[in-house]
Amino acid sequence: MGSPGFFFAEAFRSFRNNFSVAFAAIATVAITTFLLGAFIAVALVVQDAVNDQQDKIDVRFFLSDDATDEQRNDLRDTLTTLQSEGLIDDGDDAIEFVSKADARKRLEERVGSEIFDQLASNPLPASFDVKPANSEQSEEVIARVGDHPALSELVDVGFSKDINDRLNTAATIIRWFGLGLVVALLIGAVLLISNTIRLSIFARRRDVEVMRLVGGTNWFIRWPFVIEGVLVGLIGAILAVVLLVAVKELAVDPFTSNQTEGLLTDDGGSGVSLPAIAAVLIVAGAVIGAVGSGLSLRRFLKV
Repeated sequence: MGSPGFFFAEAFRSFRNNFSVAFAAIATVAITTFLLGAFIAVALVVQDAVNDQQDKIDVRFFLSDDATDEQRNDLRDTLTTLQSEGLIDDGDDAIEFVSKADARKRLEERVGSEIFDQLASNPLPASFDVKPANSEQSEEVIARVGDHPALSELVDVGFSKDINDRLNTAATIIRWFGLGLVVALLIGAVLLISNTIRLSIFARRRDVEVMRLVGGTNWFIRWPFVIEGVLVGLIGAILAVVLLVAVKELAVDPFTSNQTEGLLTDDGGSGVSLPAIAAVLIVAGAVIGAVGSGLSLRRFLKV
């Protein structure tokens, strides 16, 4: 059994002698792992947007101006019951009563008070703003409350489910398209590394025969080629991380400089953690190299 130093020295020597062949495999691994990192970042950002939108989904029940205090209190009790059943979020602000005056104040903050100066009275109705436990339960909440006598007959119940559905559809498309692209490139990278190792085996076939004759074990012969494959994968992954950092610094950060949260962060806080993605890419590169080596060794090195 040889020492680890011997195996690494043999792997580096073979890598150096076949660098022109290994370069194509390194480039493919770099492109593949870069796209994998970009796919992870985009998928997580889109999912964060979906989750954020789901947090903002609400159902607004507009009250009739003729609703009595008793009817209004009964509606609140109905909503509280739905909350206890898990249809409405259990947060303290999941059921909020907005008076006519509060509704006017909110609209004035958005569009100004000039529009109300032309009106003799406040036309905005009072409402209960409700946050369902999730978007799928919005329709059930509406069905359970929609015919309550306290509700206005002139204003429909409104909620932002359509926006959430579109975001969910976009997230699903991005996930499947990105996954398909990454899988195809992963297969290509594995095959290229396998071909690189096969050529290394062919170039060193005399050495392999000599090691067999002197009693070299199977893994004594295999280890340098395994290490070479992992080395190719790691170099490609490191190049991908460098490219990902460059894209972040030169493109993503300037684009998000006016936002409170960036798409990629260095600390794992808000947004997507760049160090975590870098770690995933490096591990992926090593795995790609190991799988490519294993495939080549199994097919072309019968030891």
